[in-house]
Amino acid sequence: MAADVVLGIDDLTVEFPGVKALDGVSFAVRPGEVHALVGENGAGKSTLLKVLGGVISATRGSVSLEGRPYRPSRPRDAQEAGIAVIYQEFTLFPDLTVAENVFTGREPHHRVTRALDYATMRAECRRIFGQLDVDIDPDARVGDLSISEQQLVEIAKALSVDGRVIIMDEPTAALASSEVARLLDVVRRLRAEGRSVIYVSHHLEEVFEVADRATVLRDGRFVATLDIAATTEDELVRRMVGRDVESVFHREDAERGAVVLQVQNLRAGRVLKDVTIDVRAGEVVGIGGVAGAGQIELTQAVFGALRVHAGSMTLDGRAFTPGSPADAIRAGVGFLHEDRKSAGNFPHLSVEHNLTMTVLDRVRGLGRLISTRRQREVWTTYRERMRIKASSHAQLISNLSGGNQQKVLLGRALAPGGHLLVLNEPTRGVDIGAKAEIHQLVNELTSQGVGVLMVSSDLPELLGMSDRIVVLSQGRVVGRLSGEDATEENVIACATTGRRIGVAA
Repeated sequence: MAADVVLGIDDLTVEFPGVKALDGVSFAVRPGEVHALVGENGAGKSTLLKVLGGVISATRGSVSLEGRPYRPSRPRDAQEAGIAVIYQEFTLFPDLTVAENVFTGREPHHRVTRALDYATMRAECRRIFGQLDVDIDPDARVGDLSISEQQLVEIAKALSVDGRVIIMDEPTAALASSEVARLLDVVRRLRAEGRSVIYVSHHLEEVFEVADRATVLRDGRFVATLDIAATTEDELVRRMVGRDVESVFHREDAERGAVVLQVQNLRAGRVLKDVTIDVRAGEVVGIGGVAGAGQIELTQAVFGALRVHAGSMTLDGRAFTPGSPADAIRAGVGFLHEDRKSAGNFPHLSVEHNLTMTVLDRVRGLGRLISTRRQREVWTTYRERMRIKASSHAQLISNLSGGNQQKVLLGRALAPGGHLLVLNEPTRGVDIGAKAEIHQLVNELTSQGVGVLMVSSDLPELLGMSDRIVVLSQGRVVGRLSGEDATEENVIACATTGRRIGVAA
């Protein structure tokens, strides 16, 4: 193996019954480089990372680490070899402390008593968090932390291994923009220390900001390894999807109708203080703001999942006071949760069962038992409408790609047949091809008269897919932007300074 290669992957193939997840993949990672790994959902990225992390074994091919054969049979082998993996799915124990999670399986002990050395664990955690420039209590219970804080604990856990190769699988998926910038700074410091980083992300702006090279996978096969400095985003997208995606964020004009949802002086939960908005048939109203500004609480209040303290809502011109999500669904409100994995889908149920959860009253037969025929009809209808790629109605939703899981949940939100669709982070964690498909579905829905209330932390998506943007800060509306006023600069200014700029919606 050449001296300028730290990790060599040669003809790597992984086969499952009836499926080739990886098919003859070969590429190399250099010492002290950030090497991005990109591709659509289902391209084989996660499978490759599991091989490197010792979770699964390759069917054929080989991996070398600093010129020596590397064949991990368990995650501990990877750690001992100096390879640290941060998986997209959290591997934390919610009832343990931060320090206990960071050192799980590698706990230091007192030399004499052999008791756990909590002082050393706390001190090392503080050192790592200092490197990350975050303030997280090592004694805090992980289950009490926010999603973004838990992600930072995962990163600290990987850094504590002191590996020569750090693998990050979608590390910014749950982070706010300020935390993303902080993480990218950490990646740069790791590179400056001579470590190699394999960086997996659907956010191409991150790839172009921090990576030296990028390897593209498609359908389990190697496509190309490209120097980022000599590559454009359009070229990378074309290699990923095998076709040109002219505009991922493409909002088509739709005829505006009557007001579907009207919210006036709403106060709800601990955050929302005085929010007034409306959504018309055929339009997308985007909700922007920094994390914690009240966007999610607003959607929860509309969906009946958060208690309303003051103010009023109307739906299709009638008073709307949902006491529960069931009330909202019956009234015709479709809802997409921001975290499909932990609160959106039922991973151990089929795609058909997941999609029909909101219409169980319509798929019952004699004796109030579920009618498989009616359930199949609903599944077939929305499989075609949402263009869901699944092997059958019985396939587990957890075995679908992220984009197809999201389309199943969109179908579930639409199945009750209402005119208001509330979308929280509709394309979080999906590849660029699936993102374009979901946006096209939104365009089709609004052309049919559906009103959409959309929360997105992805600024290009928020700007590209919204007809109007309402910006929240500390639970209040601080900006209403449309037309030429709807710019990235204005959204950020409203969200961070609270200045009321733009035109009234």
